[in-house]
Amino acid sequence: MSTPEPGPGAREALLDAAEVLFARQGFGPTTIKEIGSAADLNPALLYYYFGNKEELYRAVLVRIVGELVRRGQARVDAAVSPEDAIRGVVETQMAFLIAHPTAPKLFVREMLDHEARRGEQVILQLAAGLFRRLCETIEEGQRSGVFRADVEPRFAAVSIISQMVYFNLARPAVGLFYGLGPDGITDDITRDFGKHAGEFALRALRAEAGSGNER
Repeated sequence: MSTPEPGPGAREALLDAAEVLFARQGFGPTTIKEIGSAADLNPALLYYYFGNKEELYRAVLVRIVGELVRRGQARVDAAVSPEDAIRGVVETQMAFLIAHPTAPKLFVREMLDHEARRGEQVILQLAAGLFRRLCETIEEGQRSGVFRADVEPRFAAVSIISQMVYFNLARPAVGLFYGLGPDGITDDITRDFGKHAGEFALRALRAEAGSGNER
């Protein structure tokens, strides 16, 4: 059977459908037929664009991580101070996760199902990009005396990033905690939490926040 001719937007439609299905069901249970059906396309187009399901999965991860890294690095590069950079990273990450609600679930599935093996190169891209820049920003703040010198920059960077990921993953549970029901946490509440998370991180990092030694 010949491969059908691709149409405008077909590749992105396959990526969109695959992102949702991989996040909901995991890599193994998701079939090529399901992806094609969800994208309203002939499943054979998957082979035209990606070769196989595994390459499609990697392309999904690359698209998500690439966009997050580009947005985050742009905010860090445009920041006028380390504190401004921290706020910018948090704001950008939260906005990204609100716009891509399946992304946190996809990341968690990659950790649980594959222990990062399928997404290793993508995770390294993140580490070499946004994570490194965030660590460098914290170190810059430490050298200038704005941030505490006793904080391990990598620990702090993980703490900053994980707040947003966890909140978005736990939105149904947080809604129950708030007495709003599992669907009660709105995007506005989530944005407000992002602002809180940024200030929370800065209070922990600022030189006057306390002393001690984590190194």
